Amino acid sequence: MAPLEILICGGGIAGPAAAFWLSRLGHTCTVIERHPELRLGGQQIDIREQGVTVARRMGLLEDIRRRSVDELGTAFVDRRGRRFAFFGRSGDEERQSFTSEFEIMRGDLCSILHDASAGDGVVWRFGITVDDYHHVKDGRRVSVTFSDGSVAEYDLVIGADGQGSRVRRKMVPQDKYRALGVFCCYFNTSRQPEDTENVFTLYQPGRKRVVATRWHSPDAGQGYLMTRSHADEMRRVLRQDTAAQRALFARIFSGAGWQSDRLVREMHEARDIYAFEAVQVTANPWSRGRVVLLGDAAHAPSFFTGMGTSLALVGAYVLAGELSTHGHDVEAGLAAYDARLRSFVEGTQKLSPGVPAAMFPDTWWGVRIFQFILTIMSLIRIDNIVGLIFKYLKSDANQWQVPDYPMLASEKNHIM
Repeated sequence: MAPLEILICGGGIAGPAAAFWLSRLGHTCTVIERHPELRLGGQQIDIREQGVTVARRMGLLEDIRRRSVDELGTAFVDRRGRRFAFFGRSGDEERQSFTSEFEIMRGDLCSILHDASAGDGVVWRFGITVDDYHHVKDGRRVSVTFSDGSVAEYDLVIGADGQGSRVRRKMVPQDKYRALGVFCCYFNTSRQPEDTENVFTLYQPGRKRVVATRWHSPDAGQGYLMTRSHADEMRRVLRQDTAAQRALFARIFSGAGWQSDRLVREMHEARDIYAFEAVQVTANPWSRGRVVLLGDAAHAPSFFTGMGTSLALVGAYVLAGELSTHGHDVEAGLAAYDARLRSFVEGTQKLSPGVPAAMFPDTWWGVRIFQFILTIMSLIRIDNIVGLIFKYLKSDANQWQVPDYPMLASEKNHIM
């Protein structure tokens, strides 16, 4: 198989992971990122299950461990901040709790993947996007028009440009996604003396709201305001500027108890916020001709699964592996990538019973019932039992094994 000229749209997680594997196969990769530089911000993410296997095969697991967030577990508190349930991390890479053994800031993982993919055969271009593309030369090449007006041809275009993928919108005219009706606002927050523990703390004040904090450094953390209410107003505001978004979240969460007023204040003071609706992307197929979707662009599972990062890593590995297996037949490799991975993705996207509705109680009674159930779960460590039940309900995803690809096993394997 002659080396391919590959364009990878997206410099987050899936894109650099694909460049890592494809460059090992001797292909030339150009990675484009719409931001003017590597985006090192973002929220805390984690790596689980099959994603841990792929990170280990990349040789990056120890780098990830060194830069991981030392989060001790997940706590639930009432409106006065009194803890009524706590679930510590398991200490087991295979049997993980609500808190993963590999919690890491998104920017740190992006940096690790960028550095790992840098080198021969990989070129990065920042501040540029794809405006248009079409197949040429009997479908064997893809002509791409970039936002700066330049045009170039490639043997393969990979859309790893996230949940709102421009590549997907061009490839699949009727965009496929499942709205979950949960609206979130994420922002960085300053750590105060009372923020003594490195735990993920959640508070349910009722009226379908959740307030949460996480701490990733001695002086900084993350604030989360999440709601299942005001759906029509939220969807309208999400199309407006951040001032309108801040105003609506402030109206919904002011006076809600615990640290809600503090977080509303810090949301207003934050330089940047990220407001969005939780969705699942359900694109089908993942490829057309020599254009293929990867990661959230193909199958964003939502943060409720905890598997978005792992799916991105696994997908990049499987895409490179199937291309290596099918030699000169690129289209066959893309079809095999879809066939190999889809059952795992669909199993992962199956939300656990009661998710997300049960996490957002509406009434006072609903809040008290939720607190009672979590208290019992915490006392007898039933989260381990629940984990086993969820594994059974998601048997397709949990029984899915990461394939072995001989061509990806060697340190460097140029294809001629």
